[in-house]
Amino acid sequence: MNRAAAAIFLALICSGCPKRIDFGPTGPITQAEELFRLTSASQDRVATLQGDGKLRLQSPQGSGTVSAYLAASRPGLLRVEMFDFFNRPIAVLVTDGQRFGLFQAQENKYYQGPATPRNLSRFLPIALPSEELVSVMLGKVPFIPAERMTLALDNEQGLYVLTLHRGSVAQVLHIHPKYLQVVRSEVRGAPAYGLEYDGFKEQGGVLFPHEVRLVASTADTSLGLRYTDITLNESPDLTLFDLSAPEDVPVVEVDEGGEALPPVSLPPASPGS
Repeated sequence: MNRAAAAIFLALICSGCPKRIDFGPTGPITQAEELFRLTSASQDRVATLQGDGKLRLQSPQGSGTVSAYLAASRPGLLRVEMFDFFNRPIAVLVTDGQRFGLFQAQENKYYQGPATPRNLSRFLPIALPSEELVSVMLGKVPFIPAERMTLALDNEQGLYVLTLHRGSVAQVLHIHPKYLQVVRSEVRGAPAYGLEYDGFKEQGGVLFPHEVRLVASTADTSLGLRYTDITLNESPDLTLFDLSAPEDVPVVEVDEGGEALPPVSLPPASPGS
């Protein structure tokens, strides 16, 4: 943005706002690249999360809300336990970013294999790589690799609108002007999901969204996550990410596409053994 454009931008900020916008200690930002840099830094302040929440699914196949215990640590460590209304376990997903384990209580089976988006979608209705899913849960919006950026101001909502452009694809980011946190992300020109963050609260010196909504409009599906009692940036308990199958539960090994592999046949015992 050149000086003339910046002057126009500032003039619009000062004269065209229906309500006063609090830009925080940085003041109004007029350069798209600077806003992107500061927003990226604000997203990197949370590395681990652990605690309780509620998961809500809306899809053509049905809708519902369940209680959940969640533990996540960048880049790809994740554990999600689901419980029914009576606090009985429904399912447990664990991944270290490379492999996954999934216990399905109703089937009494433990699925394990590569942590591909297809395999993780056995547990969650939206197929994402584990590292991307962890980022979303930790309040970090994945950005497209931009070739250029443009910046505007939504006077009505009081938000920056930062658009990342790559060819015919654009990612539109609505950013809080004071806290420099993304509150909404939408990708246009390519199949992708949208993100919404809300319920920002200061916790441990970090402003963190306690409500996350992931929307896959092409599949008419959304996944909502509301944190109720969590801790941030504590040293992770690595035993939570143990991929060992529960005792006395049949194990089903699956391939990258989620197809069950044939059981491994043990060689016959040699005579006299």
